[in-house]
Amino acid sequence: MAIGRISGPLLKANLIRDGVDLAFETDLLYLDVNNSRIGINTASPATDLDVNGTIRADTLQINTELTVSQITINSNNIFSSSNVINFAASGGEATVYHSRLVVDDFQIQGNVISTENTNSSIEIRPNGTGIVSLQANTNISGNLNVSGDVNATGSITIGGNIIIGDESTDTITINASIQSDIVPETDDLYDLGSPTFRWNDIYANNFYTTTINIPELYVGDIILRNNEITTQPGQDLFIDGNAAGGVRLGNLRITNNIITNISVNAVTEIVHTGNGYFKIAGTNAFVPPVGTDAQRPTAYAVTGMTRYNTNSKALEVWDGNAWANPAGSSGAVSENDANEIAAIYALILG
Repeated sequence: MAIGRISGPLLKANLIRDGVDLAFETDLLYLDVNNSRIGINTASPATDLDVNGTIRADTLQINTELTVSQITINSNNIFSSSNVINFAASGGEATVYHSRLVVDDFQIQGNVISTENTNSSIEIRPNGTGIVSLQANTNISGNLNVSGDVNATGSITIGGNIIIGDESTDTITINASIQSDIVPETDDLYDLGSPTFRWNDIYANNFYTTTINIPELYVGDIILRNNEITTQPGQDLFIDGNAAGGVRLGNLRITNNIITNISVNAVTEIVHTGNGYFKIAGTNAFVPPVGTDAQRPTAYAVTGMTRYNTNSKALEVWDGNAWANPAGSSGAVSENDANEIAAIYALILG
């Protein structure tokens, strides 16, 4: 096909268009000469270049700003006229790669999550009843503060010092058994319970201590109160040494029915106060010390000491100087004298 030439004046008039738009194939290429706009597949271009379709290019260079629907890219900034920007990669394992992500003062780089501003906190807040799940071992090099409950189904190993509770109204409940000793750090310093908050019952196999301060101690039917040892009403108090052993009260040793003063040459005294006196109840007699004339105690004789003399067969009393009859010098009748008097009366009376 031959192409003709257009003369100079005609070419100029056609290029200037005198305010008349030029369309090729209706709107395939549309030149809006009044607004200086070019439309492709549109007869009403709204921008300098308005393409109603798809643009394909090996390289697309935009010097200032690119707007795609609600997204605007300007310099190194991405803006959206909506409140959401979605990065959606396709495929079974869709991935968006980025070497460093900064959101306000929150930063993700490599495998590190941190903040850019000094002393800024990182908060992880699941929605509703959602939880934060850590699927691997977790190391915490700083302090861990928990304002809610802590539930652990596995074993817990804690090193260093442990402080439980920060006021006396906090409580500790132990449902498990304790499988170790409980030993205080310093000997004879810490208490178990207090005068106003005491433990109720203590069950122990052996009890070792240096001092016990108890207002009342109940051991079976025995009650120890201040300086008193008593029993429950109607119960006898038994103090008995095992086998040949005795019961010691000061220098007195009680073995079965024998009371012995274990202090050599010590005097055993029964002391009364006021109008009190010593009484032996019952209808049987009592046995005083018994011995011969040769066995009389002279080195330790005390005025009023009384014994039964097997030679004279009569009671005798130490009067301070010698052994005498309790009835005096004239009122005493010995067994021999009594026998002689009885014999004389028998002869006289027949």
